[in-house]
Amino acid sequence: MEGMNSPLSITLVEPRDVTAALGGLVRSLRQRARLTQPELAVRAGVPATTLSRLERTGLASTDRVARVLFSLDALDAFKEFLDGQRHLADLPTDLKEFRPNSPRPRRIRHHRGKDGGQ
Repeated sequence: MEGMNSPLSITLVEPRDVTAALGGLVRSLRQRARLTQPELAVRAGVPATTLSRLERTGLASTDRVARVLFSLDALDAFKEFLDGQRHLADLPTDLKEFRPNSPRPRRIRHHRGKDGGQ
């Protein structure tokens, strides 16, 4: 699939957008290969339910995503997709720059006395 244009063109702004785009990419590549989900699942050695969830949500283990992409001969297409989308993503280049959209609630610790109560 060398030289293939990215089948998806979206603006990525949050991590869930990346996973959703990954799911759409896998579905598009599977359909271009004219494979059903059960056929690709067998070829990739992953459960059909995993492939279905991957296409719907973009969620699966790295190992299973790699198996699916490898069985579609789509590792180069996946790299092209990521390279093409990188400039659209508003993602930090370093974890020190990461600022979540909403602040996490602060944990409150309760100190126990000698008797085990609060």
